[in-house]
Amino acid sequence: MRYFNEEDSAYAVYGDRDKDVIALLANRFIGENPQVPYQYRLDFTTGILCDTKGWYLFDFNNRFPNAQIGDICYGAGDLYSHEQTPSRFEVRCQGPVVCYVNGEEVYRSQPGDESFKTSAFFSIALLSGLNHFVLVTEKTEIGFGFTLRNAKPQWEPPHFLSPIPERKGQAGFVYSEPVQWNTDGLKSILSGCYDDIAWYPRNEYDKTQSDCPITRIFGSSSQGTAVLKSGFVLDKAKTVHVAGKSKTQTRIFIDGELRGEWQNGTWESEIMFHGGSHNVLILCEKKAGEEAGFDFQLETDGSAIPLNAGVKGYEGSWLYTGMFGDHIPPVPDLLSMEKVYDGINGTCYWKADLPDSFVRIFAEEELYGKWTYPCGVTLYGLLTASRYLNRTDWQEYALEYARMTAAVYDYSVYDKSVFGYPGVNTQLCWLSELDDCGSFGSFLLEAYKYRPAREAEKLADVIADFMRNHQRREQDMVFSRNNNTMWIDDMYMSIPFLCRYYQLSGDSAYLDDACRQAKLFKQYFFMTDKMLMSHIIDLNYGKMNRIPWSRGNGWVVLALSELLLILPKEHPDYVAVTSFFLEMTEGILQVQDETGMWHQILDDFTTYEEASSTSMFICAFSRGIRLGIIKDTLKNRCITSIAKAWTGMKKTVINRKGDLYGVCRGSDCSYSRSYYRQLGWRFNDPHGIGIAVLAGVEKLLLDEFLQNPAIS
Repeated sequence: MRYFNEEDSAYAVYGDRDKDVIALLANRFIGENPQVPYQYRLDFTTGILCDTKGWYLFDFNNRFPNAQIGDICYGAGDLYSHEQTPSRFEVRCQGPVVCYVNGEEVYRSQPGDESFKTSAFFSIALLSGLNHFVLVTEKTEIGFGFTLRNAKPQWEPPHFLSPIPERKGQAGFVYSEPVQWNTDGLKSILSGCYDDIAWYPRNEYDKTQSDCPITRIFGSSSQGTAVLKSGFVLDKAKTVHVAGKSKTQTRIFIDGELRGEWQNGTWESEIMFHGGSHNVLILCEKKAGEEAGFDFQLETDGSAIPLNAGVKGYEGSWLYTGMFGDHIPPVPDLLSMEKVYDGINGTCYWKADLPDSFVRIFAEEELYGKWTYPCGVTLYGLLTASRYLNRTDWQEYALEYARMTAAVYDYSVYDKSVFGYPGVNTQLCWLSELDDCGSFGSFLLEAYKYRPAREAEKLADVIADFMRNHQRREQDMVFSRNNNTMWIDDMYMSIPFLCRYYQLSGDSAYLDDACRQAKLFKQYFFMTDKMLMSHIIDLNYGKMNRIPWSRGNGWVVLALSELLLILPKEHPDYVAVTSFFLEMTEGILQVQDETGMWHQILDDFTTYEEASSTSMFICAFSRGIRLGIIKDTLKNRCITSIAKAWTGMKKTVINRKGDLYGVCRGSDCSYSRSYYRQLGWRFNDPHGIGIAVLAGVEKLLLDEFLQNPAIS
């Protein structure tokens, strides 16, 4: 098939200027997925929480125990989508449920759905931008409520936002008090009018609450040091009048510098500040049963300077954390929004001056700041290319991505403990299979070589412990999945990380395990008649599906090449691993087509030319030659194959704008070839972009090696 006109190909414009083609791919990806910070939003523990599997729990039985049979409750939320796309949802009903999206009914429960025993599924055509969800449920004799989640919650976590204008920016659903059914009421809510019903969670205190925010948040009996944080902006350099008062010992830091300290009473000063953004940090002691009586003001030119907490959905001036005893976190840590703290009552993070409110972090970009295995392999390709082409901008992009995901790991664990399902590092916190951690974890350790960070090392220890002690294995110690299947994908989801963790820790058990997995996967999956790997095995039947899915075989040889990059020739498994690699090489060479590409099903040329597998084969063959493993006649065949494949990529799947075509979408598995035939490709899918970049680099490294074999 042809993805675009020949004159629109990268080859038509760049020819053999391969460095330019690599830059074209990398720059397009980075340009469309720029560095964007995490988003900080207000959420409430009295709202609709999730469980650890991503189910939003609309439990109106417990929230409204006095509701009458026939009462209804509404739930409403907005869901942002980066593009127009179908999305599948799963619901479990405890009574009748109707779901509307953008004013259209998309799901209505049937009697068989309403006993909370089974799941029902429905698909939604999400629009680009905000999509307005309204759900209605009725109380019956068997219950009142439902649960809702995306059908693939670890891959597509749906982080809903409040649709009520006065709560704009807040995270989570809002829900109504129980009311009687009213058609006009439903129409009003569908149109975005929420005026005539009481909505929860509460976003204001009872009138009986204390006037002191520290007491309101931490309680009258609390004792210790509370920390307050805010910020302000000046349009130019100005002298600012800073004034504060409190009944207890207080310290004020502005831009990290101690500016005032007093025991009781008032304090004021005139301070010159440059134009731009500034932060304020206040440490205020509180005694049990007493109030701090704290106040703080900034003025310039006779006018108050507004303070801004910098959290979406919150109009208050200050964020609060604590309480702390003798050990107060260092000021730089308190200025960071990425850290959690050890307080008197356990782990703590930032709160707002609203009831039951917490600040939460969300990774809301489609392909930046998220921990996913496709992003892991994409970033690995970009980081490798940055070194080869001396592109410090690409390097900083990849290293900052690695830094920020590792930096918020402790927070994401805390967020999960409070809200059930974290807004950041979602797949990592899911952590039930190798693809939740291995690919991105491998990239994280590659980034560690460039810029060591304690957070990355700590996270690598978590992943290593999961692989060694918690990931499911069979009796022979081969990795398997919780649904009683085995996938060849898991060679890449495990072996590269095990190799890099061996390098980090010096513990040879991880290298030995990587070799063990390579040998065992061959034993389970290698089809000797085809010299290729079957994609999956269902252990209930003990049979492979005998379908050589292209990217699956790509994962295999790429993982083997990663292992061979570090495996000493003296290792007892070196011969077995190299033999496996060479057999795979022979089998793959036999199914390359005349364009240089490999196909979605490797031995079925009627399926489409697949970009990610072709890229991985280029990488693996190039490394095999440079390592001296592929030799003699096979070497010459591989050199020809690599050149043909890279040219095929430039002509067939990379266009003149740096877009990548022909990357198979994320796969499930089947024993039917028709499943893999109909499994379509996605435009600019991250499963293929970084590995295509890496393929270009490996091809150029091979060219240099062939010109000067002394280069390793």
